[in-house]
Amino acid sequence: MSLGPFDLTGGPFLLLYGVLLVFTIIVGIAIPRWLRPEGRVPRNPDIDHLAFLAGGASRLAEAVTARLLATKQLAIDGKKFLAGGLGGTTAAERSVLALPQPANWGQIAGAVKRHADPIRERLIADGQLMDGWAALQLRFWQTSPYFLLFAFGWTKLQIGEARGKPVGFLISLLVITAILAVIRFAALDRRTRAGQEVLGEARERSERLRRAPAEGEAGLAVALFGTVVLVGSTFGDFHRMRTSNDGAGGGDSGSSGGGDGGGCGGGGCGGCGGG
Repeated sequence: MSLGPFDLTGGPFLLLYGVLLVFTIIVGIAIPRWLRPEGRVPRNPDIDHLAFLAGGASRLAEAVTARLLATKQLAIDGKKFLAGGLGGTTAAERSVLALPQPANWGQIAGAVKRHADPIRERLIADGQLMDGWAALQLRFWQTSPYFLLFAFGWTKLQIGEARGKPVGFLISLLVITAILAVIRFAALDRRTRAGQEVLGEARERSERLRRAPAEGEAGLAVALFGTVVLVGSTFGDFHRMRTSNDGAGGGDSGSSGGGDGGGCGGGGCGGCGGG
């Protein structure tokens, strides 16, 4: 009885598997584009909501810090931050200014993170972020082509071993498939179509800030584009601190793009990737 493609010899089957792997990668990227929820577009999203949409709690902390630096309520002293006294216009800003002095980046990020969950829940309620169940479903569907391909290859592996054939190359392809499946499952932009639209329109309106934000625009510029917009400004030390491995005194380095809010995996949206 013919076993169809499982009767192919080693070379032709490996070629078929390679073609299917490329197809699987393309489909895995396309699925979240097809299945992403529509959501709802709000009228006037504030800066903190935009920051969380752009890069989760890390970007929110960066935007809050940039605002405090711009209003001179916070100053950088080496690798530490010094507050110029109590104040702040939001609860997150007040939490940062109330920290013991001097404070490192890990402490600031932790203080702001306490205010990130209500923002996440509000974005979910407003239809700009997927909730946990919707995100899990989308993770499953965008990874399902890899499951099917792995099962296809595993079946051939069992047949090949039963027939005493060499299967080393097939095992390597299965390992690659498994690694890509893990990456595909982890990489998810939790923004709905409406959330992507809100962020995209805000960035389009504020494109000038990517190149030359004024001092009073630092908070919005960082919220939308990250601390890289501060390069060459009086707040350039903040960007250098965030992109150095040891300059933040704790916490993650770099200007997060998608972490736990908008996009890459984690708990949220982040502009992390994932289609």
